[in-house]
Amino acid sequence: MSDEPTVKVYLNPLMTLLAGKERQKGSPLTEAEVLAVRDSAVFVQMTKAQAQKFYESLDSQVPVYRMDPDRIWEEWQEIRDKVEF
Repeated sequence: MSDEPTVKVYLNPLMTLLAGKERQKGSPLTEAEVLAVRDSAVFVQMTKAQAQKFYESLDSQVPVYRMDPDRIWEEWQEIRDKVEF
């Protein structure tokens, strides 16, 4: 087993999950709701190198904006108006 630090890799992009939840709600999500979506999202732990390869593979098919889970509320406020529902 490697001692290399790992990162969370979300199996569904957080942006997509948030957009879907907001569309379902019909109004802007609260900070608590945004954090709940993040906290309930399925993820795997990967090394940074593994995550980079994984993302490169995905981006070659369909590039997706990846949100920083530690700044998810702030980022959602910045991008939510640009997301097509």
